[in-house]
Amino acid sequence: MSAIEYERTAEYDAFGPWVDEVATVDEIPRLYRDFPIDFAASRIVLKFPRNIARRDANPTMDLYDHLVIAGTERMTVLSRHGSLYDRLDVSYAQLAFITESVDLLDGRLTLGTIAGDEFTVPYNGSSEDVISKFVDLLRTLAAPGEPSAPVTDPVLELDDLGKSDAIFVTSYRELKRRDPAMRLLAAHGRRVLTTRGGTLSRIAHVLWPMTLHGALIATTATELQVLSRRDWLVRRSGPVVSHARTIVFRTRLDRVSQREHDAYRGADIVTLASGRSNLEIIVPTGSDVEKALLRL
Repeated sequence: MSAIEYERTAEYDAFGPWVDEVATVDEIPRLYRDFPIDFAASRIVLKFPRNIARRDANPTMDLYDHLVIAGTERMTVLSRHGSLYDRLDVSYAQLAFITESVDLLDGRLTLGTIAGDEFTVPYNGSSEDVISKFVDLLRTLAAPGEPSAPVTDPVLELDDLGKSDAIFVTSYRELKRRDPAMRLLAAHGRRVLTTRGGTLSRIAHVLWPMTLHGALIATTATELQVLSRRDWLVRRSGPVVSHARTIVFRTRLDRVSQREHDAYRGADIVTLASGRSNLEIIVPTGSDVEKALLRL
């Protein structure tokens, strides 16, 4: 067996659905081996596997779709296209928002820039903890500053948003534990919306109601954090297992605007604009969440 075959077999043997950290040249997937990586100057390097079952993989395949290199001032994303790869460089100073979301095993990491560009890296939900730590690293790189003093929040009980949305309370408590300077702004539970359509539309909504799901917003001196479901509106009232965290960098936030939702009464769309980036959040009309966002 040749050295090249051995390297391919080693990569195949290590292949799985999880996102792995790359710490040495030998751990770089072979597709990206020609890209120079300065590990001493990199905060972290992550490799994202292809979304295929191990039984469908073999040692001749390029098994990683993305290699993400977080440097001191910018992040480089290498993305596989066939037997080649593209390169994307993102300066931390250009980041408008970051969203991490998981729906069962369907994970997505989305970066939005003030130029209006968005880029999504999919991942297996089993690596949620790895991605969350990576997002926290990006937060410190994108908005560096001295730690703020701890603040005391109003009391938010586990069931205050309804049992179906208790996840937002527990998630916020964990964020607060890691960053005591975070301040709770507002939250709301889910609610069923009324259509603006005619009779047939109203009948359809009785059978298949449209639900606006809950959310919680918090802030620090440098960012806004939004805890939500992946989709704001879902046409069913049963359990929803997705969850998402969006970080908006306040120093790059230019304007906040609000308009009525075109299709549903009782819902507004709040747009957070950073340069050419427009992040839309759907909120209950007149809610504390809406009022807090409009005060940013």
